[in-house]
Amino acid sequence: MLGLPREPRAVRIGFAGQLEGLMSDLGVQGRNGGQLAVEHLNAAGGVAGRRLELVAEHDGTSADDARAAVTRLLARNVQVAVGHMTSGQTVAALPLWEAAGVPLISPTTSTPELEGKADGFFRVIPANTSWATDLASYARAHGLREVAIVRETANAPFSTPFAEAFAARFRELGGTVAADLPYVTSDRKAFAEALLHARQSAASGVLLVCPARDVAMAAQAFHRDGFFPAMYSSSWGYTRELLLAGGRDVEGIVFAHAYAADLDDEAFRNFHAAYAARFGWEPNFAAAFAYEAVMVLGDALARAGGDPVMLPRTLPEVRDLAGVLGPISLDQYGDVHRRSFILTIRDGEFATLQ
Repeated sequence: MLGLPREPRAVRIGFAGQLEGLMSDLGVQGRNGGQLAVEHLNAAGGVAGRRLELVAEHDGTSADDARAAVTRLLARNVQVAVGHMTSGQTVAALPLWEAAGVPLISPTTSTPELEGKADGFFRVIPANTSWATDLASYARAHGLREVAIVRETANAPFSTPFAEAFAARFRELGGTVAADLPYVTSDRKAFAEALLHARQSAASGVLLVCPARDVAMAAQAFHRDGFFPAMYSSSWGYTRELLLAGGRDVEGIVFAHAYAADLDDEAFRNFHAAYAARFGWEPNFAAAFAYEAVMVLGDALARAGGDPVMLPRTLPEVRDLAGVLGPISLDQYGDVHRRSFILTIRDGEFATLQ
């Protein structure tokens, strides 16, 4: 008696992000967005006849934490990975992924340090320097003359090039950088001192290259001390956590990002509704880009006939894939180029300025 044909084994996708603690907004949303994409692809029959399975690990806040998460995911036999959700964790973890021959697709790693390299790293957002220069140009065009920069350096692969690109463009346009104030999130005394020095600089504007909770705390501290600068922030702070933690103090902060929470587009609205129905709250940019990362993986896996070993060759071949925020095309190095938005907070919600 002939047996039934055996169903192909599922393709196991590892997800690495911060899933615990006060700074877990990117990781939790990213995991959920990736899970939603897996469910959508499986509901459509899988990819090349194979189902997908997402397994997640908390990657903490340190380089050691990131590497430990990779070790745990490799022990779970993942064949491709989605993550990490901050540039610092990605830079720390990438050598281990490459040594294992497992391609890594990041939803939110935007450090230029990994741009233009023929390696095992792929992403769905561009390098953050383009956002930084756009933000500096906007600030100067709207009359800002001097700025103090407060930047968190545990995630230095993200924050340092962003701050440097902003400062270079700002100076090029005739502005002055009054202070450059690094700190580490784990050192709250250093954070408080950075905010104090920003206020003492008497700059008319402050750039906050920090996670959302720190942006909220900075805005509240400034206003409590009678300091009301124009405030600007990187994409790192652009999450609902900022709105919830910051309240009225974060009104008017200006951002540059490849994501706009109020985008009027059918694909974006459909994703937003599906995510809210599945998880019970609204998605942020990490959820949207993680969803796109898995969809990019699905497209490349289909091109590979369902064989994950072929992904390093087929991922750079992804062209004009319909995404949550428009079409996605990867170049030969696994990088992507997408439009940027200038955004703010108005009446407790994110709003697009241009």
